[in-house]
Amino acid sequence: MLAVLVMVVLLELFPGEAGLIKAVFVGAGILYCAIWGIRRYRAGARRKRALAEAQAADDEEYRQYKRALDAIRARHDAHRDINDPTSISDEYRDELNSLHDRHQAMLGRKFGRS
Repeated sequence: MLAVLVMVVLLELFPGEAGLIKAVFVGAGILYCAIWGIRRYRAGARRKRALAEAQAADDEEYRQYKRALDAIRARHDAHRDINDPTSISDEYRDELNSLHDRHQAMLGRKFGRS
């Protein structure tokens, strides 16, 4: 807005140089738009790269979580009562709760908050 005002004042002060003044302002506008576009593209690329890195870190943490979960299940599921699938020992429940608490942030990002 200010640039247009400056251009109008310059055109009034120097009417013989109108073509040059318009060319300079058009060039400056193109340069401004180019810089704005490049900065916006780079910011988007940075955001996309950060998201991909976070996703890779979450995938690695999920693999660790899954290995720990499988180890806990292997250790405790053999001792469970097959006739009562809802009964689990307090130790088993505590280990599962501890594991879920340690990885709660990753699980929330991967599967959504519940």
